[in-house]
Order: sequence, then structure tokens, then C-alpha cells
Amino acid sequence: MTITVRFGRSALLLASVSLMAMGAAQPAQAQDAGRLQAIEAQIRSLQGELNRMRRESSRREGEARAAREEAATARAEASAAQRSAAQAVAAAPAAAPAEPPVRLAMPGGRPTFTSPDGRFSASVGALIHFDMGGYIRDGRGNPDTRGVPKMNSFGTNLRRARIPFSFRYDDFTLNVTPEFGGSPDGSPSLYEANINWNPVRPLTITAGYFKPWLTLGDSTSSNAFLFMERPSIVDVGRSIAAGDSRASFGARWADRRWFASAYLTGAAYGSQSSALATPQQTGGAFRVAGRPIASEDWDMHLGFSTSMAFDIGRTANGQTIQLRDRPELRIDNNRLIDTGAIAADNAYQWGPEFGLRWRNFMLQGEYMRIGVDQAKAGAAPRPDLAFEGGYVEASWVMTGERRSYSTSSAAFGGIRPARPFSFRDGGMGAFELVGRYSVIDLNDHVTRGRSASSTGGVFGGRQEVIGAGINWYPNNNMRFMLQWNNVNVDRLNASGTTQIGQRFDTVAMRMQASF
Repeated sequence: MTITVRFGRSALLLASVSLMAMGAAQPAQAQDAGRLQAIEAQIRSLQGELNRMRRESSRREGEARAAREEAATARAEASAAQRSAAQAVAAAPAAAPAEPPVRLAMPGGRPTFTSPDGRFSASVGALIHFDMGGYIRDGRGNPDTRGVPKMNSFGTNLRRARIPFSFRYDDFTLNVTPEFGGSPDGSPSLYEANINWNPVRPLTITAGYFKPWLTLGDSTSSNAFLFMERPSIVDVGRSIAAGDSRASFGARWADRRWFASAYLTGAAYGSQSSALATPQQTGGAFRVAGRPIASEDWDMHLGFSTSMAFDIGRTANGQTIQLRDRPELRIDNNRLIDTGAIAADNAYQWGPEFGLRWRNFMLQGEYMRIGVDQAKAGAAPRPDLAFEGGYVEASWVMTGERRSYSTSSAAFGGIRPARPFSFRDGGMGAFELVGRYSVIDLNDHVTRGRSASSTGGVFGGRQEVIGAGINWYPNNNMRFMLQWNNVNVDRLNASGTTQIGQRFDTVAMRMQASF
């Protein structure tokens, strides 16, 4: 702040006062000379004081001006510093965000680890099917005296015990699944080891040991079977050029309404452990399916499958194929229908498939025809052979849940209980009644009372199975199965004169857990 003291008017006033005093004092000048001198001294003193005050005011104005200039300089420097700091912050690289941790999720109860960027994931699961049960004879005849197998009255079997490992990176997936169960158990093996590529979402290209998609019964997950085993015609048909652990290369297109798959196939895993087959088996498997009706209440499935072994692998018995199966249960290892080793150039199978679900009721079935082109051997008759079979099975979920439909396999899936079993909440899980009729005929070009060698045919036997069962699903990952089967095997010996078939019932139970 600047304070300016102006004395011009005051000085004039003082001078006027002095002149007036002097005018008044002229008559008495002589007497008042001393007083005049005193007044003049005062005036000079006042003028000196005035000059001093002017100098002081000028000094203070200079100091104020300097202070204002310093303040302006300081403000300019602060503004420049702020601009420099802002420019430095803008030019500095942005700090990298903290990397998110690896994610752990449990889809379907299976622990799955996913990388922070989502490009890699790894999961591990488990599957156990433990069976117990036995065969009950009807008491007619004594088949033991005829040299036919005596079926086990009670037994157990670890039917499946798998630990699936899966690793995905971008569009590629590696699957490795060791198998510790079997028929019978106790011989660890490999269920699958394959590489998969998904260049577009509906398409999957696969190479390695794999189960090619073939038939409705074979494409159904073992966790979703209505009964403990597939129908025999399905197991026999898929053994020609498909089935578990088959060397495969091919592709699958799986959409909501359409499914198609095609694979080139080789030998099954472990089939060449003792000696390398020359030639090795080569074949192919093809399946197409459609879903013309898909709604909340209705699901309809129509499909067709075929496979062929172009070259039959050579074994100790030569270049042969053998078609056989157990009586739709794996408690006992005996096979009651069996063509024996057939010298063959190639073999094939084909058949239509059908499935229908209405609310909590489901019906499905297949017909299948199997052909074997026998290898010629001298003058002996070697006609082309044809076998056939089929099945129809039904499911009714008493608690109202509905079987799902899997578009990735074009087959009906399992059941998710609406109220999982719980003592605390009062849930009871889901209950399902199932029934099946199954038939397979491995007889061809044979006549009763005449040997198979004379006709070039095969007495492989005809098997019929009528079954019923109840399944309990306490939660999404567990199931208990109880089933009864009536089995009738009609089979003659190679001479066509002796009945070596059997009739019996089976009662069995399975405890299943999968993650």
C-alpha cells in the first residue's frame, strides 16, 4: 500500500500566516524583531520536516513497487513450475495396472484354473462307476454239463475309474484321460489322449486316441445311460471301426439343430501291444443327426450312422474280425454271443436312430445292420455275412425333471434334480423309472442240424434282453442305479446240433460319481 503526503497547500497557508503576521507587526517591527526571527526559524524547521517526509514517502513508494514486482515474479515462477509439472506428468509413462490373479472356478464341480488373460485354462475331473450284482438261473436244465460258461452268482467290478485332464490354449485343447476300471477291472489303460482345434465355434477337429461319434447309444455319455450298459448291438457295431480309445483323425460340426461328424480311424489303444499288426486296421466312421423339434416340452432326434473297416488288422489268427458281447452286464466276463474269428477283407455297419422327449418322458431306439465280407479260402463257401439288431428304451422321471439334450454329442443327457437330497432342506433328489427291450442276432447262413463249415455261415447266437430299473439322482454329481434284466440267449454249437445258449436273470446295482 502506498501513502502519499502532500504539503503544497499547507506550505502556502503557513506562508500566508507569516506574511499577515509580518504586516501586522510592521508598526512594531523594532519591538518584535526577535519574535519574527523565531517565526522564520519555525518556518525553516517546518520546511525541513516537510522535505524529510517527502523523502520518506518516496522511499516507501519504491519499497512498495519492488514488493509488487517480486510478487509478480513469484506468481510467474509458480505458474511456470505448475506447467512444467503438468507436462512432466503427461509425458511420464502410465503405470502398469496390477495383474489380476489366476482365476479358479468349479463348472460342474470340476476345478478349472484360468490364466489372467483368459487364454489358458486347465482342469481335472473324476469319474467312478462301481458295480455289484449277479446272475440268477431259472433252474431249467444243467448247462454246466454241456460245457457252457457258468455265470457268476455275485460279483463286483470297477467298471470305470477315470481322471480326465484337460488343457486349453486359445482354440486348442489337449485331453488326456487314464482309465483304471474296465471289464474286468485291474488293468489300467488309456481312455483318450487327443488334440482338438476349434477354428470356428461349431467345428472341432480332433487327432489322437478318441471315441468317434457313432450311433445314438454310443454318443450318449456313460454318466447318462438309462441302464448300466449299452445295448449289445451298439457295443458290437461300434467295435468294427470306432469305440473307446480308437486312433482317430477327423472333425465334428455341432450346432443347435444339426450335427455331423466324420473320422478316419485305426486300431484301438493297446491292441498292438504284443505285436505290430501288418497291415494295421484302417477304417472310417460317419454320423449325421438333426433336431427338427426343440422346445421346452418337446425334443425330437433323427439320425443315421455308418462305419467301415476298409482293411482288417492282422492278429495271431490272421486277418480276422470277431463280433461278441456280454449279456449287457459286466459283473461276469463271459460272452455268450460270439461269432469267433472270421477271416475277412472288410466289415461295416449302418443304421438309423430315433429319439423323442415329451416333458419328463423319453423314448429312443436304433436299428443296426452289420456286414462282413469274408476272405476267400480255396473251394470252401465264404458268403458275405449280415447280422442285425436293435433296441428301444424309455425313461420316465417320476419327480418331474426332464432329460436334457446335448447338442455337442447329438444325444440326450442326464438329469439335474430340482431339489437335491438334503436332510436339512428336505430335498429328495430325482427318481427315474427305465425300461428296455434289446435284441442282437449274430447267426447267418446257418441251418439247424447242419454244421457252419458246410454253409460258410456263423452260429454266433441270438440274444434278447428285457430290462427294467430305477435310478436315483441325489444331486448333480451322483447317481445310484438298480436294474433287473431277463436274458435269453439262443445259440447252437458249430455243428448246429447242441443248444449252448442260456436263460437267466440279472440283478445289479451301480454307484456313480462324476465331476
